Amino acid sequence: MKILIVEDHPLIRMGLKLLISESDSKATVTQCDTFPEGLILLDRERFDLLILDIDIPGGENIKMMNMIRGKQPDIIILIHSGYDEQVYALPYIKAGANGFLSKQASHDEFKAALKAVMSKGKYVSYQVQQILLNTIKDNNFGKVMNPITSLSPNEMRVMQLLTEGKWTKEIAAIMNVKENTVSTYKRRIFNKLDVVDSIELSKKVSLLKQF
Repeated sequence: MKILIVEDHPLIRMGLKLLISESDSKATVTQCDTFPEGLILLDRERFDLLILDIDIPGGENIKMMNMIRGKQPDIIILIHSGYDEQVYALPYIKAGANGFLSKQASHDEFKAALKAVMSKGKYVSYQVQQILLNTIKDNNFGKVMNPITSLSPNEMRVMQLLTEGKWTKEIAAIMNVKENTVSTYKRRIFNKLDVVDSIELSKKVSLLKQF
């Protein structure tokens, strides 16, 4: 099995490689830390599995799914993200990912997810399965457009930090950008999600967990 890891945190890449080797000692692992580098590797070499972080330098948000499929249509894509899986999992699954795994997941769950996507082609956590079942039951799956999919990678990062209770100054420091840049992202996020402040944003994100 040939696996490509696109992740910008070296310690996380190291941990993933170790867990993969414990699951399949014969697997070969290639790593890179930006999305454009990942696309170049997909042009050069065929892979069975891509493990992808959403919040990756050079990333293109939900558009990354089509870009990856354009390079290798049959590759299995497992999203490995620190973002709230109850909000982000279904949009990415609908866009073409085979699985979504939270970075808060245990080592055992990672191994289970790896086995599931390689044998069955799909994986989401139990919590996301329940949301999926509810949307199908209510005939919402595939009909409701989650506005989060319209956010750029930077807007998505700012939204995540806002829902964690971070202030503009804190976000600017975390992202290493100016405060007015964060304010611009906030304004775009509020417009796209049709909210007026961070309180409404948190409520809206909670509501979107059911879609």
